[in-house]
Parts: sequence; C-alpha cells; structure tokens
Amino acid sequence: MLSDFHLHTLVSDGDLDPLAVLDHAKARGITHLAITDHDSLGAYTWRGGAVFAGADRLGLELTVGLELDADMDGLEVHLLGFGVARDNPTLCADLERVRAARFERARREIGIVNEKLGPGTIREAEIFVEGRETLMKPHFIHPLLEKARFPTYEAANAWYRQNVKAGVPVPKPKLEEAIALVRAAGGWTALAHPGYYERSGVPMAQRLAGLHAQGLQGVELDYPYHACSPHLFSADDERAFVAGIAAAAGRLGLRTTRGSDCHTSGDFEKVYGAKTDVARGGQLP
Repeated sequence: MLSDFHLHTLVSDGDLDPLAVLDHAKARGITHLAITDHDSLGAYTWRGGAVFAGADRLGLELTVGLELDADMDGLEVHLLGFGVARDNPTLCADLERVRAARFERARREIGIVNEKLGPGTIREAEIFVEGRETLMKPHFIHPLLEKARFPTYEAANAWYRQNVKAGVPVPKPKLEEAIALVRAAGGWTALAHPGYYERSGVPMAQRLAGLHAQGLQGVELDYPYHACSPHLFSADDERAFVAGIAAAAGRLGLRTTRGSDCHTSGDFEKVYGAKTDVARGGQLP
C-alpha cells in the first residue's frame, strides 16, 4: 500500500484538476489518497463529484480531506482534516466565510496591482478561474511572471508583499479551534509538514504533547522536505527530524500520515520520479 494524504488541485493553488491528480497518483503506484485543498472541499463537488467515480474507476481508496490555515501562537500553521462530512453546516459556513474574504481581497488586489504596474497587468479572468475556490498569492504571482514583469518568483513575491496590501482580513482560527471544527464534522486531524514550523523556531517534538491535549490526533510524518526545500533541509536533516517526530508521535499514540504536497505534474516528478520510474518503486525521499 502506498498512501499520499496531501495533494492539491486547481480548486486551491494546484494546477491539476481532481481527475488529473487521480491519474498521476495511479501512475505512481499510490493506492490510498486524500485531496487536501486549502480551506475548501471543492474538489469533491467539482463536476458533480466526478472525483469519486474516478477513484472507483482507477481502484483508488479516496478519503475526503482539506487543509485549513490556522494560528499557533502567532505562527501560521496548516491543519489537515480527513473524513469530514462534506455537508456539515458549521464547517461549510466557516469555509464560506474564508472563501468570501479571499475573493474580496483578490478583487481589491487586482486594482492595486493594476494601479502600480499599469492598467490590464492583471485581468479578473486570470484570477477568477472556473472551479477555483481558494484565491491565493501564487494566483497573482504566476501571471506576473508569465508577462515577464519580474525575473523570479522570489522577486515578484517580495514586491507583492511590500506593495499589495488590500486590508481585507481572512478568518484564521486558533489551531485548537480548527481541530475542534474538523472533529465536530466527524473528521480526524493531522498537523501538516511540522518541519517547517521547526525551522521557524518551534521545537515540534516537544510541542506535540500540548497539541495532543488540545485534540490533535495525528501528524504528517513522511514529507519530502529535502526534495521540496533543499535550501532548508538536507537529506540528513530530513531523516533526523522525521525520526524525532516519529518517536514523539509514538509516545503519544498519534496517528502518522504520509503526504507529498504535490500541486503540479512537475511536483509529482520531483517527488516520485517520472511515470516510468513507478516500476522501480518511487517513494518519498
């Protein structure tokens, strides 16, 4: 069994539609998966829920999932939720509040970008794409790069951070509130990519006990830190961090998950290798 419980689609900041994600997963030998778009369950309603029939057709076991932005002592962290009821009114209302705020922020940001860089630099049709429910900064950065307005993603991101301030707050619950939200919808939780919070100065192996007391049920253990962020993690760094988290999770009885965080076909190749590599047993590094 090969699982991947952290995948994104065009519903949030991925490039692939839900069926294409399934195809890529199948081609890499994945048997169990969850699509975890940011603050949205839209991948499961896309084209009338086609992802469920697609999973059945490919013989994949699909778990309903999402990834929530949350606040942990002033640090943005991401919480994975699995097995939630898609019609839970409290969860749906919360996701709608976030969606509406992101859409309003995006409308204002379009105006700011066009004011500073020239009329027509960004068009609404480039941002408000059919099926997209979570509007995020990369949706602006990529069109700017395609139009050669900046030389690199880093340069565009730095300019955007400095100059584009829409003043629209997007709701972000405390981590314990996000955990409660998922659990009330019948789901279970896992903290996404804790290694990044470690790099922000939080000793995650030590923090897990407190988070478990707040209701956290799991942690994303296997994650391609070195493949995705070699500037932050060497292969040895990754192994050492994962070993520490595995030990802490084991002592607490936390569930552990495996996730690649793939957003694009290129991400699948980066993490798993080309489709022809599947026979050689592509795994997370």
